[in-house]
Amino acid sequence: MNGGSSGSLDPKGPRAESIADTWWLMLGLGTAVFVLFAVLLAVGLFRRRREGEAQPSERRWIVGGGVVLPVIVLVVVFGATIGAMRTLAEDAPPGALVVEVTGHQWYFEVGYPEAGVTTVGELHLPVGQPVEFHLTSADVIHSFWVPELGGKMDMLPDGVNVLVLQADEPGEWGTQCAEFCGLEHATMRLTVVAESPEDFAAWIERQQ
Repeated sequence: MNGGSSGSLDPKGPRAESIADTWWLMLGLGTAVFVLFAVLLAVGLFRRRREGEAQPSERRWIVGGGVVLPVIVLVVVFGATIGAMRTLAEDAPPGALVVEVTGHQWYFEVGYPEAGVTTVGELHLPVGQPVEFHLTSADVIHSFWVPELGGKMDMLPDGVNVLVLQADEPGEWGTQCAEFCGLEHATMRLTVVAESPEDFAAWIERQQ
């Protein structure tokens, strides 16, 4: 397994991949639009000025570049965003592993209720399987986020939020609370280990 954190632009799960794809799409469209308008601006600055009002061809450029192009870009980004949101909203299949994560000042408590196992600051999950996370807090608002797996959700003291994530390949990543939660917020860290189902089962057995 690789140590360290690779970040949200190096996705290791389907939900993280959909978010990264949307980000790259927005970057590509933004770059293309910037280059296009930079070229048009340069052409407009250096060509000979025409006297009188704008010509019909210039009006077409104004309508196309100021109305039609932005609408097309917004529609494409909106469609990609809706697709990513649908991926994030998918439920875990029946019988999926349930992991309870509770935020404390200042550590993560991770529970596997079916196995009767509890850890602190360390989260294990099997590769290739959707995992249903039940997120809550014992005190103030915290936030759970593993960039490589996607999804980010607050941990509230008055309820349980559900987040479904999946790791597609083995790995080890470091993360921390994504919501300022007190003076030692920066020390509230979590090590996430994705491993084969066999290794995960062996780890559970050792913890028991």
